[in-house]
Amino acid sequence: METGRQDTGLTPDAFFADIVGGLAGELEENIGLKGSAAFIGEVGTEIGDDLFDRFDAAREDGAWTPQEIGKVLCDLKERIGGHFEVEHASDGEIVLTATRCPFAHRVRGRPSLCMMTTTVFGTIVSRASGYADVVIDEALARGDAGCRVTVKLRREGTPNGFEFFR
Repeated sequence: METGRQDTGLTPDAFFADIVGGLAGELEENIGLKGSAAFIGEVGTEIGDDLFDRFDAAREDGAWTPQEIGKVLCDLKERIGGHFEVEHASDGEIVLTATRCPFAHRVRGRPSLCMMTTTVFGTIVSRASGYADVVIDEALARGDAGCRVTVKLRREGTPNGFEFFR
């Protein structure tokens, strides 16, 4: 038996993603999708506040444009192993698409993990613009080919997703 280091594909990031994916699965099985999403949402809000502070401190003063917000959201996802692109950014909304999730294959069948994106995006956008209504239109977690996220920047009528205020 060889005792040298074997290439198992195990990295700190993969191990962490396994833990988070496993926790989400256990939460969904034991307390249901709604309870699991609420728990993950609380964590996402805390992370979103911290990330907004980091990104805001790294930029010059001034109002955030929808285009800047979209770039920050994509940069954030890229830094943590995902891949998002801005499909559209206007004064009224930002639409993002994704082909890769930071949780990789572990997200499949774990829709509560989408609450991390919802709350991190919602917190960052609302802090930058004052308001966000976040809808996950398509999700890898639900078996779609990719993710599509719509973030409304103004409150107009009944919200379609989860609302966030500065």
